[in-house]
Amino acid sequence: MGEHVEDENEVYEKAPSSRVPVKEINLKEWAAVIRRRLWIILLTTVLLAVLGGLYSSQPEVPLYSSSARIMIPAATPEQLSTIKVFIREPVVLERVIQESGIRRSAGGLRNQISVGSVDNSIITIISVVDPDPAVAPQIVNAVVRVFTEEVSKRMGFNGISVLTEAVESPNPAPINPPSNRALIAGIIAGLVIGLGLALLLESLDDTLRSERDLERILGVDSLGVVPKLQRKDSFGNSRRKNEYVRGEAIGS
Repeated sequence: MGEHVEDENEVYEKAPSSRVPVKEINLKEWAAVIRRRLWIILLTTVLLAVLGGLYSSQPEVPLYSSSARIMIPAATPEQLSTIKVFIREPVVLERVIQESGIRRSAGGLRNQISVGSVDNSIITIISVVDPDPAVAPQIVNAVVRVFTEEVSKRMGFNGISVLTEAVESPNPAPINPPSNRALIAGIIAGLVIGLGLALLLESLDDTLRSERDLERILGVDSLGVVPKLQRKDSFGNSRRKNEYVRGEAIGS
């Protein structure tokens, strides 16, 4: 009678809770980590920026683009797609190389040619990119002429009309002007990689640097702090203590 029976929940509350060490990082700790590992971030950034600058300083071959517009009155979208694929087929490209006399392989010339549509219409744009601003329009017009003949002969499709022929520009401008994109990309990549390395090294470092780290890891409150003694202070205190003891011995 009168005996207090502990409830199961009370026992559970009195039981020592298991504290799992959790390493929390706030903004101040992030700033401290960056200051402590700043040399890694700077070293990585400078290294990748130098590599990016060296890559940007490499002379790049200027490329020039030229294009022609043709109209393909196809009956169905599938027929239009088939005819457009035929533009870059070897049977067309090999004849263009043979008749124009340019020193290209069929595969290399195929990589120079791109085919597109204007707003999904039957108007098709054939473009060629070449290091020579005078050769690019010659190739485009040769491709249009040979393609029109070959598609009529092999597929029986007629009616392709040329809306605009490719012409040589009096003031050609390259489509790949020099830029510092590699340098900027190197700086950004260096900052990101350096910051990642700094955080990775910090997460692998188990050194306790403050009283707060000790409380967080062990889950107990600290009772005091033992100051760090310098060697000369310890030696000086011991020497003064010995002098005091000797003085007492002589005076007694």
